Amino acid sequence: MKKQVIGTLLAVSMVASMGAVNTVSVAAEDNSDITIGFSSKDNSDMFVAAIADAAEARAEELGVELLVYDAGGDVNKQISDCETLLASGVDALIVIPQSVEGSAPVVGMANDAGVPIVVDNGDIADTNYTAFVGCTDQESGELLGTWFIEKSGLKEGDKVAIIEGPMGQSGQVGRMAGFEEVGLLDYFDVVATQTANWKRDEAMALAEDWITTYGDELKAIICENDDMGMGALAAAQAAGRDDIIIGGVDGLEDAVQAVADGTYGVSILQDSEGQGSVGVDVAMQIINGEDYEKDTRIPFHTIDADNVEAYLEGGLEAISDDAAAEDAAATEEAATDDAAAADDAAATEETADDAAAADDAAAEDDAAAEETADDAAAEDDAAAEEEAAE
Repeated sequence: MKKQVIGTLLAVSMVASMGAVNTVSVAAEDNSDITIGFSSKDNSDMFVAAIADAAEARAEELGVELLVYDAGGDVNKQISDCETLLASGVDALIVIPQSVEGSAPVVGMANDAGVPIVVDNGDIADTNYTAFVGCTDQESGELLGTWFIEKSGLKEGDKVAIIEGPMGQSGQVGRMAGFEEVGLLDYFDVVATQTANWKRDEAMALAEDWITTYGDELKAIICENDDMGMGALAAAQAAGRDDIIIGGVDGLEDAVQAVADGTYGVSILQDSEGQGSVGVDVAMQIINGEDYEKDTRIPFHTIDADNVEAYLEGGLEAISDDAAAEDAAATEEAATDDAAAADDAAATEETADDAAAADDAAAEDDAAAEETADDAAAEDDAAAEEEAAE
């Protein structure tokens, strides 16, 4: 699908975790002969589909042809799709790996064909790719696990269940590693762990079974993505179990709204638009022989009751680290102002106390002087009486 030329466009990528910014500055009319292959792992996953949509939108802006293939969750189909794309003569290949290990052969295939390969979104076992654009899945597991331990209101030893992604995928592997890193698996009594393959309906069925099996003892269902989280939420609501705390990863629109509604505990946002668009940007930089970032990591953000309204009103920028730093600075400044005001008040009170003490001292001096004058007058009267007696 050739994209229509719409003038000269500039694009700036999302900021990577190290703070670097990748910029593509090219005339769209110069890109009509460029074709990029895009192998998606499974567009039935709403978040993955959002990455693919962002990549298509960015390619259209740049006037680039983007050939999108969907593996539908089948690693063998993904390898076949990549073979087809490479054989067609694409200028670069972008891959969202279906499996860390299973998708690894596509890196060698691209290298053998002399085609630059950009791995997008998730990790892959063969790291001899040209560039990586995405996230660190373990980070999301650490953020989600930390929230459940510190902010959910649950107690140590409470019974929880975990719904995982497809076994062996980067998201599943990394998020479980994150849970382990922050001690979630030791802090809670994990009564069940099972995959729902990123699917909402499968997660709903799992949650229904667990709610029946564990009853009121089940306090939370921790999900490795929001699609599964929303399935678990539907099951809990149908069972009248509003007390079960549920959270996940991705920042899907309905999950964020559920956080705002108070029915979903937390969503760990990862930026689908940034991952899709920056993947295309980096591929273009490589094709054009420009400098590019070898490894671009786009950070996750926690969305919960504390900041969901800010996110809904101001988007990602409103809950970014910069915004948090500004809030912290404002809080510190307010605290400093309060301390200064307290110091001023204390100084004023001390001055008033000093003035009162001075007034008391003056009054005492006046009283002493008056007493001295009375004594002198008494002595004079006594002297006068003695003279009269003589």
